[in-house]
Amino acid sequence: MNSLRAAHLRPARIPPLLPRRQQIRHFHPTKPTRVLNEVLDASTWFIHGVHSVSHLPWVLSIPLTAVIVRTAVALPLQVYMRVHARKERDLLPLKYAWSKVYKTKIMAEQLQPGEATKTVEKRLRLANTVMHKRWGISGHYKYTPYWQIPVWIALMEGLRGMSGARNGLLPWALSFFESEQATSETLHLTVEPTLANEGALWFPDLLAGDPTGILPAALAASLILNIRRGWKTPQPAEMADMPKFLMFRSAAFAGLKFGLQGLSLLIAYSAWVQSLPCALMIYWITSSNVATSQTYFLEKFLFPDQPLAPWRGLHVRYNRPGQEDPFQVNMK
Repeated sequence: MNSLRAAHLRPARIPPLLPRRQQIRHFHPTKPTRVLNEVLDASTWFIHGVHSVSHLPWVLSIPLTAVIVRTAVALPLQVYMRVHARKERDLLPLKYAWSKVYKTKIMAEQLQPGEATKTVEKRLRLANTVMHKRWGISGHYKYTPYWQIPVWIALMEGLRGMSGARNGLLPWALSFFESEQATSETLHLTVEPTLANEGALWFPDLLAGDPTGILPAALAASLILNIRRGWKTPQPAEMADMPKFLMFRSAAFAGLKFGLQGLSLLIAYSAWVQSLPCALMIYWITSSNVATSQTYFLEKFLFPDQPLAPWRGLHVRYNRPGQEDPFQVNMK
């Protein structure tokens, strides 16, 4: 009993103080918000910079911003991708020749069918790697168009904050980590009041939506045109002549293309119903049309897909048995 009382009266052991270096919190809960705020500040700074340097009203400086971003970011990426795609297309005859050589050698070795196929694929992968390195073809050039997506999202979200629209992509993404009130308080979404006075035509207020529906309709048309121009899919008559695997894959891409066009109509309808600010729609319409124009320019002038010269048609005439030759082609 005395021992228990003594243990109760014994002063509690105070843990030693940790070094000051270990007391630093390396993971702050608001770190993602700080990063997003820096991105939003940079995008809004760029939009304000174009507006200040050009001395144009917002209805003209916003499309100018879209043109600058498309020309400085998206166009070099498209040129880079098309240069590497053309190099890889030019190597197709050489790759086909090497595949024939490897198949001939493997057939001479008399291996099992499964083992022979794996050996041919392994040697072809090695040959492709060597050829890509020799001709300077990047293995990741097909993913370069996706690099512009973060820049486009950053500018759209910055302009969305300037327009006073709170229901954006970044607030929606942050809602999974914190409440909507905390998100609206921590994100730098400062409304630009001069947008309300520098519109044009039937939309003088760029902070409000377009009740006439003209801008949403133009948005839908520009998105659909961009999809149809930039996404080439074979026609159904061409798919019928393809092997089964290629036919199914082409049909899947054609269905996805059709679905994206339907999604474009849904986006335009949502923009009209939810009264999306005209500033956002002007930027989106301009960016989409500039992308379509750049694709047309590259395909028409810089990287034209010149078809082969058509073959000259020749017709051979033959007679039925016992039929006379009126032109006397078969001379004896």
